[in-house]
Amino acid sequence: MSLKKYLEKVRFIDWLICTKSTGKQKDLANRVGVSISTINEYLNEMKEAGFPIRYCHKRQTYFYEREGRMVNSLFKEDLSREELKKVNGGMYPILGQLITSYSHPAAS
Repeated sequence: MSLKKYLEKVRFIDWLICTKSTGKQKDLANRVGVSISTINEYLNEMKEAGFPIRYCHKRQTYFYEREGRMVNSLFKEDLSREELKKVNGGMYPILGQLITSYSHPAAS
């Protein structure tokens, strides 16, 4: 399966989970158009990727135990220095710490 088709299926599963409309495992597999074993693979891969997926036996649906959803893209473009200044109030995040900008001695 191509990456594009795989991600489309994962996005659809994510949407069903977000709307709490997956139904039972068999229902979810039917909605996505895959077998039960394949839907288990998708769910396990999503869990391994950090999706906090749980199942509610009372409502018979999968849900996220914390608020959130899948991001739109696997590629995130970095902000320019100017955009970063606007977002971080003139400070640059480096290795988890914020430092103010400076001129490197060699650049002077």
